[in-house]
Amino acid sequence: MKFEHMDSKMPCELRQLIMEQKWCSSFLKQGVALPDLMTDRKYLAELNRHLSLDEKHTLRLIVSAFGCEPFTRDALEKQGALRMAGAQVALGLVGLRRAGIIGAFRKAWGEQLFILPEDAFAAWQMLLFPSDQLQTTKEDMGIEQLEAGDLEQLNASVTAVPFNPRGLAQQLFHFQVACNQQSSLPLTNKGTLHKKLLQKLTEHLALPNDILRSAGLNYAFRDVYDEPAALMIEMAIRMGFLSIHSQGDRYLFNQTAFLGWLQDSYDSQQGQLYQIWRQLLVPAPVWLEHGISLMERGEFGQWYDVDVIVKGIRSCCSLGGQVTDESSLRKAIMTTWIAPLSVFRFIELGTDKENHIWFRWLITPIQEVLHYKDKDFRSLETYVEVSPSLYVQPDFEILLPPDVFLRTEWDIAAFADLQTTDLVRTYRVTKESFYRAWEKGMSSEEMIRILHENALYEVPAHITITLQQWGEQAGKLYIEEVTLLRCRSEDIAEALLRNEKCLPLLGERVGSSDFIILREHLTKLTKCLENMGFHPKSSRKDEMPASSNALISSENQTGGLCYSRDTIQLYEMDTHLPEQDELYPDMQDIPVSWIKEFREYHGSTRKEMIRKAIEWKSVLQLRKEGRNRFIIPRILREERSGWILEGLEEYQEISLVSEDWEEMKLILPGINDEGVYT
Repeated sequence: MKFEHMDSKMPCELRQLIMEQKWCSSFLKQGVALPDLMTDRKYLAELNRHLSLDEKHTLRLIVSAFGCEPFTRDALEKQGALRMAGAQVALGLVGLRRAGIIGAFRKAWGEQLFILPEDAFAAWQMLLFPSDQLQTTKEDMGIEQLEAGDLEQLNASVTAVPFNPRGLAQQLFHFQVACNQQSSLPLTNKGTLHKKLLQKLTEHLALPNDILRSAGLNYAFRDVYDEPAALMIEMAIRMGFLSIHSQGDRYLFNQTAFLGWLQDSYDSQQGQLYQIWRQLLVPAPVWLEHGISLMERGEFGQWYDVDVIVKGIRSCCSLGGQVTDESSLRKAIMTTWIAPLSVFRFIELGTDKENHIWFRWLITPIQEVLHYKDKDFRSLETYVEVSPSLYVQPDFEILLPPDVFLRTEWDIAAFADLQTTDLVRTYRVTKESFYRAWEKGMSSEEMIRILHENALYEVPAHITITLQQWGEQAGKLYIEEVTLLRCRSEDIAEALLRNEKCLPLLGERVGSSDFIILREHLTKLTKCLENMGFHPKSSRKDEMPASSNALISSENQTGGLCYSRDTIQLYEMDTHLPEQDELYPDMQDIPVSWIKEFREYHGSTRKEMIRKAIEWKSVLQLRKEGRNRFIIPRILREERSGWILEGLEEYQEISLVSEDWEEMKLILPGINDEGVYT
């Protein structure tokens, strides 16, 4: 869950409490939005300086042990058992909630869950674990690049996998072009695309069959969609290119949104798909979350050692005690994260002379995903100007080098068939592809113009002539859909012709009793006929244009096939902040001296103090001969020879008998612990 989603669920009182904090009031007056304050590292660094010691320790424990995954207070206390008293954890958690760093939610049956917003994770990782830095290459290391499909080097597989050297954006492009070429995208009663249609849409995909499963992702309709197809549909839906019609019987292709995406640079297109892929995996297991954030610190085009990422994960996760051995961790991040990024061409991999694996970004990973379905497209024709760069061959083949923009390729794909997709894409103009474009309203003149404007060299004359001839041939006959007004008898038709209001709205007469009606006259004519006592009934259902957004279900605009891991968004926010008497119930019943001063106590009183410290999960400060000891008590064990206090001291388990200290004091975090322990 991102902070903006948490903010949308947050009651006004809690938001006001957060905004009234001294550290952020000046920033708010400067116009900085609350979501920016709570996620940007430069602002969180200021907040970090205002946190108490317990709050800092608790936050560090959360980032190390849970990352962005939901957790309970019991689980947090269990993770911190060797380092912090339960009361310290509880107090730190309340403070973090009050500061807006941690959100609390409550399930319907009462269980309370806490979460760190995912868009604040990277900033807190850098602030709390600053020593974990990426290691870059030296110029003389001689990195040898690995092919994206060569996963044997990654210990993720022993066989090469299919991939497109241009990356995921190119494959999504081919998928969407195929969608646009269909007259419609009908769904079965089950809600899936028909298998024959699916084969057409995925014909040019080159992705591993386990691309989702290896990343730990599950999706609906596994019996119909293989993983590459499911990924394409997921990406298209999340980008706003595909949506389910409100009637649920078909997908709608939003051409306006797709053309908006095509205006961007290829790096930006890839970067937006990376953000969606990343979002699919969030909240990730804590080790993976740390690995992702560590890798995203890297700069575009710079080589980084994967082993340093693995060591960084182990360092960041050390407090949580969930780290496996280095070899298993390396294999896990290779399979789950690095291998898919390589196949998608988000990163490039290489090896050094010692066979260590390195990576470098082929995209800019940290960038905002644009929602094209909400974008203003009034300037669709003002996309970035490109210079001629494609080659038109005498055999009607068109070669598109790597630097040809997808927007240009879209124009070519409208009237040519894709032959091969590699770094260089090959298309061929055929009579069938020409007529397909013609039926969609593209003229031969427009096709010729596109070729001449984008060809690096002169277009062969016979290709221009052939396209002109096909155009002349195609223009001799055409099929047109019209609205037909059918009258049951010739007398009714004559009556309509005699009506002064109806006459201008009637089109060409067909036979003795039918009329062709222009679409723009349909509404007025219907009203006129109703006034005459007729009630015309339509024999077809009006359909929305494929590019329309009007009838798209809002639920399907944001949700795809993949099951969301962000389940906490289903719950309501818990705004209750525990007060002091809830952390230490019945505190008024204990002697004030227990928390005020050091004293020697009788054995029975000592046991009472120990039991109360265990109940409240607090700390005992013990003193003997001027030496102070801070103990987190766990058990008071009675034996024949006496009683034994078992607990923790400086992360070590200890056992003490009554003679091991002289004076003692009960330390209650948040009440009498200031300056007492560190």
